[in-house]
Amino acid sequence: MASILVSVVGTITATYMFLYLLLHISQDTKEPPAIVTQIPFLNKYGLPIYTLRLPFSRIYIANDTELLPSIQAQWRAISFSVFTANTGEQLGMTKTSRETMERGLMDPDSFSISWPKYMQPAMVPGEDLDRMNKISIEAIASATKDLSANGTARVGLWQWTHDIIIRSTSKAVWGPQNPFEDEKVEEAWKIFEPGFLTLNIFPFASLLFPQILRARERIATAMVQYMRRDGPKSGSGLVRRLVEHHTRFGLPLEDIARSQIGIGFAVMSNTAPCALWMLYHIFSDERVLEDVRREVAKLVETRTEEGGGVETATNVVDLSALQSSCPVLLSTFQETLRVRTLSPGVRMLLEDAVVDDTYLLKKGNLLMMPAMVHHTSAPIWGPDANLFNHLRFKDNPRLGRTAFRGFGGGHVLCPGRFFARTEIMALAALLLLRFDVMPAGGNGSSLRRRIPRRSRASLFQITISRWSFDLEDQRI
Repeated sequence: MASILVSVVGTITATYMFLYLLLHISQDTKEPPAIVTQIPFLNKYGLPIYTLRLPFSRIYIANDTELLPSIQAQWRAISFSVFTANTGEQLGMTKTSRETMERGLMDPDSFSISWPKYMQPAMVPGEDLDRMNKISIEAIASATKDLSANGTARVGLWQWTHDIIIRSTSKAVWGPQNPFEDEKVEEAWKIFEPGFLTLNIFPFASLLFPQILRARERIATAMVQYMRRDGPKSGSGLVRRLVEHHTRFGLPLEDIARSQIGIGFAVMSNTAPCALWMLYHIFSDERVLEDVRREVAKLVETRTEEGGGVETATNVVDLSALQSSCPVLLSTFQETLRVRTLSPGVRMLLEDAVVDDTYLLKKGNLLMMPAMVHHTSAPIWGPDANLFNHLRFKDNPRLGRTAFRGFGGGHVLCPGRFFARTEIMALAALLLLRFDVMPAGGNGSSLRRRIPRRSRASLFQITISRWSFDLEDQRI
């Protein structure tokens, strides 16, 4: 028995020593310095970039913001597209389509490199984006009106925010035939969205997590029906351009439909958490609430009209002025992204690359640019970098331009950033003008309505650019 124990201990020790030596012998002197620690991840080195060594692989961690321009300039070799190209399997696409997606990942004209740029015109300021904003805000306004009909409503703030973003965004993106209008599809999304990462991580996920696969197939079936009914023709410019692009590369209808699920992650999965945290920071801090509400209230104009001998007061607010006339609200939005963004900024090395003419990054390994590190850098953001300061961006919206990773950066800067910003700021503005939000005690939060008796009979008209619609006035 003792001899067996000695043999086992000896084997483990020899294996450990072999791997330990392998890590050091294979480390190139030009690579970022490797962190050597007996307890990984607990030591603080303050290095601009370093290497985490694993058996047969490396992860490079870029902490210094000054290195980011050099990294972003080499977007072909230091690739993000490899990850989007690999989502085809998790979406259930055919082998042929997956091969198309994974082909030519350093070629600007390839499928995975070209599609973000191809769809970008539909997401920058213009008619397509205006139409999406209009539909989204109409949906948000309708939802807040429904909520106000309940008097004092107790809701789970996360669930309510998540639901409203799904409904408003999906209507704006997919149009009148929006598949998410079906409650079963919406419920399936709530299962598949958090389960998507599970499909990426675990082997045999289809056997271990059948509920996630069933949810995906329900959404996929609805998307196929949407395509067969020519839903994209009445959908957003984003959807139409996606269909055009994918058709040009020969993807069949069913796989184009499944790719729409991927668009769902792009337009909904990050927006909902950001909306929640922005509402939290506004309504949980009296100073933030007072500053932002005072600013938004200045946009409200009261107009009086006579008809049939009756004088009617209408309150009008131009939501298109939110970004130009509400620097505190915009700053609060940006600060929410700065404080709450958790993106690891992962890239794959498709070729060897040299960063800042100094550090060698080897092909086949991962690079991370963690947003939390860049968003809490005291030299950039000041000594209060770890605190939420809703006025931080007020006088300089472009503060920390390179370090700010709320929408990514470089070649993969989020094309949906304009839509998301308008949607979230409009949601916040409507709640500010119509509700008080306060903890309900126990589980969840409450949206508590306080409406002066004299204002209940008047109208509240919201105008976006050249569009308008009427709501009951429920200003505080």
